[in-house]
Amino acid sequence: MVEAELERKTQDDAGIPHSHFKILALLAGADQYTMGLTRLRRALRFHKSRLSHALRSLEAAGLLRREDTPEKGRAYQAVLTRCGLDLVERVLPQQDAFARDTVLSGLTADEVVHLRTLAQKIIANLDDEQRE
Repeated sequence: MVEAELERKTQDDAGIPHSHFKILALLAGADQYTMGLTRLRRALRFHKSRLSHALRSLEAAGLLRREDTPEKGRAYQAVLTRCGLDLVERVLPQQDAFARDTVLSGLTADEVVHLRTLAQKIIANLDDEQRE
């Protein structure tokens, strides 16, 4: 239900799918608003084709650009544009408010800490499973 509501809100607030917004948000937090595509794909747990499709769409909208990495080889990186950063800066506070005021509403501070601990354990389990 949370994912479906985030999808609806992100479409309303940003005009893009939530999965695309997550790419922009990760880039907004990255050094020089830049991240290698392999690192980005792993962070999001996206298949190559899903990431490629999303990047094409975001690039066409002027929200990011793809560049060669400074290192030799066939590696590429995604770079957030000023337009993309503006979008993240406008929408992210709304997403934070939704999480705080709707998703976590009614939970005590201790319950939020417990929820975070449980989520970290679940993520660790999924990370272990992915490495196998």
